[in-house]
Amino acid sequence: MTITRLIDLGKGEPQNSVLPLEYFRKAAEHRLALQDRTAFGYAPEQGWESLRVEMARFLTARSGLDVDPGELLVTSGASHGLDLILSHFTRPGDTIVVEDPTYFFALDIIRDRGVRVLPVPMDDDGLDVDALESLLATEHPRLLYSVPVFNNPMGTTLSPERRRRLVELAERHDFLIVADEVYQLLGDVTPPLRAAGGDRVLSLGSFSKIFAPGVRLGWVHADPRLLTRLLQDGELHSAGGASPVTGAIMESALALGLQDRFLDELSDHYHALRRHMIRALSDTLPPGLRFTPPDGGYYIWLPLPEHLDCAALLPEAEKAGLAYRPGSLFSMNGGSAHCMRLCFVHYDEPTLTEGCRRLAAFLRPRV
Repeated sequence: MTITRLIDLGKGEPQNSVLPLEYFRKAAEHRLALQDRTAFGYAPEQGWESLRVEMARFLTARSGLDVDPGELLVTSGASHGLDLILSHFTRPGDTIVVEDPTYFFALDIIRDRGVRVLPVPMDDDGLDVDALESLLATEHPRLLYSVPVFNNPMGTTLSPERRRRLVELAERHDFLIVADEVYQLLGDVTPPLRAAGGDRVLSLGSFSKIFAPGVRLGWVHADPRLLTRLLQDGELHSAGGASPVTGAIMESALALGLQDRFLDELSDHYHALRRHMIRALSDTLPPGLRFTPPDGGYYIWLPLPEHLDCAALLPEAEKAGLAYRPGSLFSMNGGSAHCMRLCFVHYDEPTLTEGCRRLAAFLRPRV
């Protein structure tokens, strides 16, 4: 039988059906009813203060960390924030440390800066801080990029002890930490990395994961002394603060409680999908295959026997109506080739069940 519909278990984006059309409409109507044309002009480089006040209130309530509006810089998303940081805190030839595996598009952004990139391995507790400390005996990085909570691609969360040690190493060896925390509000409450000591941590956040990808609005949360460097950006001077119209609508979404209401609904929905996929994989995978269930985020990391190459197997999988993201995609040196990243937020439960069934049937004769 020919399977015509591909189930792409690697696709890392929400279902179209859960996107908050009605909440966005209400927020936009509220904003337009104010008859305030301010948002149609240029915003200050840091973003409108009224928006940052609402963002700070929301983040303080949700994250368990006191957030001051002066510590926030509005961006066009987390990727924009990362690029801003690299632009103002690195130069070509500088050394940047990344987790391995890590978010592959972040790797692209980092490589575009002409820097030297060094990997540090991951395990089930997140970044291997012992390996990082060994690396620091001979290397002097300018900054480290990490996804410390509900990691993309592994789904892991950096343990409290490792967070403490990571911040201590940054202080001792004089490097900055860029914490990509876009999934931080999508699961069991875990304080942001800045809670472990924030002077050297620049946290990236985004409404793309907690509201909608098309909003293209995010933030950098950092010590104001670090933000001062970012605010010297030529693009911000020329174009003003990021996404002022969208920002004004999201300010209304925050002030009216629409973002809170939607995030509660979204979290419950993702929790159900996560539990369903964990159960489906546990029930169907061939004996001997093990994975670490995540506590939030989007992803499950599935290791296979080390002799297998998931990238090489992908064309065969697609013929069987299945896709995933091979582990080597997330490694700067082709590591994790025997692993795959699976996503549980893109499909409904019946489709996840069928996708896991296809995956198990595909793997059974190969492991």
